[in-house]
Amino acid sequence: MRKCILSLMIILGLLLLAGCGSCPLNGPCGSAPSARQATPASHPYRIHVVKRGDTLWRLAKRYNISLQDLMAVNHIQDPSHISVGSRLIIPSRHYVHPNRVPSFSASQTAKTRREGFIWPVKGKIITFFGKTKSKISKGIVILAPRGADIRAAQSGKVIFSGNYGPFGHTVILQHPDSFSTVYSHNQKNFVKVGQWVKQGQVIATVGMTGHVTHPCLEFEIRKKSKAVDPLIYLRTP
Repeated sequence: MRKCILSLMIILGLLLLAGCGSCPLNGPCGSAPSARQATPASHPYRIHVVKRGDTLWRLAKRYNISLQDLMAVNHIQDPSHISVGSRLIIPSRHYVHPNRVPSFSASQTAKTRREGFIWPVKGKIITFFGKTKSKISKGIVILAPRGADIRAAQSGKVIFSGNYGPFGHTVILQHPDSFSTVYSHNQKNFVKVGQWVKQGQVIATVGMTGHVTHPCLEFEIRKKSKAVDPLIYLRTP
């Protein structure tokens, strides 16, 4: 009798081992979702490589975004001209075009006009605004230590805070008088969309996210979505 019971126990043990041989060691069987069940990670942007026949109007319709947003996020002035092979950033639903941002109060507008623009971080400018040997720079690139504080150049409202394609972690602030400022390649963002920030408030830290190989801040000032030279507007340190 004891031999029969022992044999049954051995058989049951072998069956349990065979049934759970493919189970994860630190979790119950069936806890991991299959490839079909797994939900793919959602990205706050996507890159579209322009093909023959593409137009901004068609792309805006395909990705269910406005033409104005598509032009603004890619710094495009003429919507009728895009080149085959160029890479376009398709903005996420979190991107808010400055023209759709609620108007500022009279007191907020008056205050920011008195403030002007301060330097967002201390460091050496390694790329200036305008045409360079390899591209056209829409802002200035400031070399700074990784983790250094990035401060709001002027009081304003956060209209974007997230991953901005090749620019990495980015914050965009909207200011009165159709101005906006852009802070890119951040290590970490500290502000959220819709938040009001004061001039000099720490909004992020210097990093090297996106298409850069050293810690830096790429800083832009835009007037009606058009990039302008920040050095014209920044106060003398």
